[in-house]
Amino acid sequence: MRPLKTAASFLWLLTLLIAPAAWAQPAPRAEVFAQNDNDALERWQRMTPEQKQELRDRFQRWKNLPPSEKEELQRKFDNWRRLPSEEKATARRNFERWQKLPPEQRERLQERWRQWRELPPERREELQRRWQRIENLPPEKREQLRQKFQE
Repeated sequence: MRPLKTAASFLWLLTLLIAPAAWAQPAPRAEVFAQNDNDALERWQRMTPEQKQELRDRFQRWKNLPPSEKEELQRKFDNWRRLPSEEKATARRNFERWQKLPPEQRERLQERWRQWRELPPERREELQRRWQRIENLPPEKREQLRQKFQE
């Protein structure tokens, strides 16, 4: 449950912190605040009551986080901002796929991820090399292997 919670926390933080492109434009400080306030007000006014409540809830959760978690989320957000747009698009698609998974499949994947992280680095490298060899096989060979393992 922790990776999902962390991912969800990161995404809501990302939602809170994403700034419009206009914010990045050089301008006098007072002008930037006015622009930010106006943009924020306009976005707030366009939100449904449910969206507003969700944002309030997220803000409360953020306020209640320990400083170390806030710092970690900020670091992740900064890393996200530095990602190339193609990698961000891939991450979004993966997250959307994740959200569509049934809860029991998510749990299985989380457990597998936990097990993977607990493996010694040498074992992970060995498994990665094996997987790469399989990936490099012609499609017919991969299908044969897939069928063999399903038996």
